[in-house]
Parts: sequence; structure tokens; C-alpha cells
Amino acid sequence: MSNIKLVHSGGNSVSLTTPDSNPAANRTFKLPGADGTSGQAMVTNGSGALSFATVSTQSWVHGARTDISGSDGYTFTGIPAGASHIRYNLSYCSASAQQQFNLRLEKSTTGGSKSIIGSGYQSYSSYTHGGAYGGGGKTTSVELWWGMTNATNKLFGTLDIYRLGSNGTEYLINHVGFVNYNNGTMYTTTQANGYIDLGSGSTDFISGARFYLNGDSIDGGYVSQSYHIS
Repeated sequence: MSNIKLVHSGGNSVSLTTPDSNPAANRTFKLPGADGTSGQAMVTNGSGALSFATVSTQSWVHGARTDISGSDGYTFTGIPAGASHIRYNLSYCSASAQQQFNLRLEKSTTGGSKSIIGSGYQSYSSYTHGGAYGGGGKTTSVELWWGMTNATNKLFGTLDIYRLGSNGTEYLINHVGFVNYNNGTMYTTTQANGYIDLGSGSTDFISGARFYLNGDSIDGGYVSQSYHIS
């Protein structure tokens, strides 16, 4: 086995050596012609050419818990194009009158303009409590809680939005949660599922979400936004 030994002026050395097992064929690796930037790693193109590149990582980015009370809706934004999974955590969400909590998604174009999507959803939401149940579908939004709500009824849950495929235009929407009725005198489970397609060949992507009521104000509630880069 051959070694390339680099000797330090202090006397110790660093060596490069061949693999433990005999390679299947002769290998030649061509070093890059310039240094990379801080944090980059040396990668191969699969044909022996080495270069410095930024190694992508998969990680979650978590936003702060936000008070959404005091208006008929609150819009979260800032989701980047590379996000494959978006999550919203909801707690203590209530309305000033009998209203439904609804979700509409925000899309961003390659030019940077943003708009709330008000059509094209395929969604169904339902609730179950004490042997009773109900549900319904919508195409203009996703209802997170099909049952009526007011200030003493509070919604808790998670909302997950999954992008289908790498840089795909299709998104699946999944909400699961529960409602505390009348400050704890009764509980119900809630579920909502939806789908939306931004268009074949489109470069648009989901960049946020709007939680809203149909006219009355949000009496209380906290929501946090997170997204996963992959």
C-alpha cells in the first residue's frame, strides 16, 4: 500500500493512503482548483472530479407563538419555496359569536407577489362527541371545525400541509384537534382534510396561511408556524 506523507516542521506527519481493500479499478481524483467557502464540503461528481459545495440539510424552522385575537382573520407568511412540510399549532382558538374557523392558503409566484387562494379546494371536515357527529365539504376553504363556536368553546390542534413531490404543485392538508366546550363541560374531536393543486407546470408555491371567520372577530387564540426544508 502506498502513502503520501506530509511532514510538519514540528516532526509529526499526516498521511493519505489507499483503501483497506483493493479497488475494482484504478481511480483518479482531480482536486478543485480553488478553495471553497466556510462550512462547505468536498463532493464528487461521480466521475472523479472533486469540488467544494454547500451540503444541504433537512431541518425545521419554528416561529413564535402568535396571538391571533382581535380581528376577523390573521395571515401567516414567510414560507420559502423549498418547504416540503408546513405545520401550524393551534391553542385556545375561539370566536366572539357562532362562527366556523376556516383556513385559506397563501401562494407566492416566482415574481414574489402573494395572494390568498379562495377557490379550488377539495376539503371535508367533521366532528364527533358523545355519540353525535356531523360534517361537510367546501371548495372555497378548509373548515377546521365544522361545529359552531363561541367565546366559551376553544379549539386546539395541529394543521399539517404536505407538498407532494420535489417542488410539486399539489398539497395535502390535514388537521386533527379537539374542542373544549363551555369551559370544560364537554369535549369533541375535530378533523379536516383537504387538497389543492396550484396548476400543472406552475412554479407557484404555498408561502403561508390565513385563519379567519366569516365576519365576526376572533375572540382568542394562539398559533405558531413551522416549516421543514428538505
